[in-house]
Amino acid sequence: MKKTVRTLLLIFSIIPILFACCNEDTYEVTITGMESRALVLDGNNYIEFDVESPINKEDLLIEVLIIETERITSIEQAGESPKERKVVKAAVVPCGDQIVLFKNRIESFKVEITDPDNSSTRLDITEQLQVEGTERSISEYIAENSPGIRGFLLEFSDISNIPDRIQYYLEATLDDGTKVSSEGRVVNFN
Repeated sequence: MKKTVRTLLLIFSIIPILFACCNEDTYEVTITGMESRALVLDGNNYIEFDVESPINKEDLLIEVLIIETERITSIEQAGESPKERKVVKAAVVPCGDQIVLFKNRIESFKVEITDPDNSSTRLDITEQLQVEGTERSISEYIAENSPGIRGFLLEFSDISNIPDRIQYYLEATLDDGTKVSSEGRVVNFN
């Protein structure tokens, strides 16, 4: 009988210790901007290339980096004070997944180019690009991977109507109505 009572007391005293080990922070992620750069594949490495040197249109890759801010919110910040717990011994306990709240996400993405020598009129080439390595359009890729997209590479799927000298402009519209954009440098093609 004493052994059963001792076992029950031990079990009830260990349960709070096990649950005290988990971190209850919540992470809020907000998209705040976008950066881009023009690259070419050199063997196994993506490199920036000399602006003056022309490249083949098929070799251009546009790296898109989504800039995010993360804010940690926890019980303490919400105004609740957690109970103090004394931990005499601890064990490794698998905790649940982190809670990540995406405050906004990409709703649409547009890529435009201009020919700096002939016109300042922008030409929308979004449908002529695909996400490198996936053969998916930008809209398909975003629909399948949003939220949580931190970056990707774009390549041409169709080079018709692309001038020999371009400057590119990227714009993402977020679901909260804000827009983030990036402007690339002039690229010369063979």
